Amino acid sequence: MRLSRFIYLTLLPLLAPSGADAAQAPSALRNDIAPHRAVYEISLARSESGSGVSSATGRMVFEVTGSACDGYKMRQRMVVNIGDEEGNVGLLDFRVSTFESGDGSLYTFDSRTEMNDEVVESVEGEARRGATAIEVSLKQPTEKKVTLDSGVLFPSQHMQAIIDAAVANRNFISTDIFEGAGTGDTSDEAATAIGHALALSTDSPLRSGVRHWPVSVGYFDPAKRIEEGLGEELPSYQMSFTLYENGVTSDLMMDYGDYALSGSLQKIEPLNSPTCSR
Repeated sequence: MRLSRFIYLTLLPLLAPSGADAAQAPSALRNDIAPHRAVYEISLARSESGSGVSSATGRMVFEVTGSACDGYKMRQRMVVNIGDEEGNVGLLDFRVSTFESGDGSLYTFDSRTEMNDEVVESVEGEARRGATAIEVSLKQPTEKKVTLDSGVLFPSQHMQAIIDAAVANRNFISTDIFEGAGTGDTSDEAATAIGHALALSTDSPLRSGVRHWPVSVGYFDPAKRIEEGLGEELPSYQMSFTLYENGVTSDLMMDYGDYALSGSLQKIEPLNSPTCSR
């Protein structure tokens, strides 16, 4: 379960069917992302027969601090009780922390997933962007070095690109992104659809009077090609949410194919925002 997707939706310049914009080079971050802490209630939104998931209840806490000058730090923890079709319940505990420099040159990541107190996935490393390539140095799950294309976006760059597209009334973008998810040694192709701006809200911290849009991001494994007989490639994971211009998200839907989890925003609070001229 690639729950780290939540964040960035975490979120691009894009592959173009007719009229969409071509991908652009990664740019330095601006202060688009408001430092905040958000708590989401997690529940089972949908489950198909044979999925192995019959219930899910829990919560997720997400925190982002920093600025475009100092870089952004992100921490997330998600704890969910997951029941299978035979009535067994397991405790999923996922946590991740990342840092992304404001100039886009450095991204560090450290994530850990436990099921019933047993570690099932651990990924740690850093990615450094050079003039011609991104060099990824992994510590976990194994020590390894990987080279990625220099145009691959890190999570906050991805978020910024989606916000830019939404503000410009573009409804589709596509790019390669690197989050350090899974085994931490590959990037993913992400295609994002952006709906029309929604009515402004007036009664909530960090959301009142802030422009926001419905967004859906499909993630594609570049190692998997078009499935035989379907005539088109299908996403390995899909996420939809409401995205605010300051980086806040609500109304989460994390779709894993044969089941989906929802995340309802229960509480949000602003955190200290350092002075930064960008």
